[in-house]
Amino acid sequence: MVGKRKDSGEIMLEGMIVVVMTTFILIWVLAVGFLYYQRYIVTAITNDTATKIANTYNNPDSDLIMGYITAEDLSERDLYRGFKSGSLHDVNEGKAKAYIEYVLNKTNFTGTIQNVEVTVALVPDSAVRKHIEVETVCTFNTPFGQVLRMFGMNESTKYGATARADCTDIMEYHSTVEFSSFLTSDQFIKSDVEDTISSVIGLINTLVETFNHFYEKK
Repeated sequence: MVGKRKDSGEIMLEGMIVVVMTTFILIWVLAVGFLYYQRYIVTAITNDTATKIANTYNNPDSDLIMGYITAEDLSERDLYRGFKSGSLHDVNEGKAKAYIEYVLNKTNFTGTIQNVEVTVALVPDSAVRKHIEVETVCTFNTPFGQVLRMFGMNESTKYGATARADCTDIMEYHSTVEFSSFLTSDQFIKSDVEDTISSVIGLINTLVETFNHFYEKK
């Protein structure tokens, strides 16, 4: 009987040790899983924000998520809005930060998000082409962070992500398409503009022929 009681006590003690170790390992796996989840969330949200900001950059009054803008806002837009990059930058950076913070808080537990830093830059690629760069740096209070600290890892983690997207002004695109369509339409071809262009081309050809004839004589 004494031997059986001793064996039972040893089994109970060993079982407790195994359960405690298994629990800690399980919590550690969950915490590491949260780390990868948070990294993915920061990257995905930054990419989504860059696309939305690029599509609405020149329309600061438009809805960031849907891109909707009223006809009144379109008609009241400044014709030279592209030269006021400072004011557009401040508005869009504020919208980007508010959107990223909102989505991060919705996709994490309460109190997980410690700090969010967002920067937006409009980078020119050529005379008529630009792209948006959005950089997000987020500090998380990782769930079960105390267990991570026991394993020598940091309780809070900082992740950064950068995303880029072509900046397209839908109104400018529409105007360009309409102008291109007009240039190839019968209305333009049959107008006086055709005669003007033909006269200019004829004048250029005459000048070229005169220059070539003068050059051959020399």
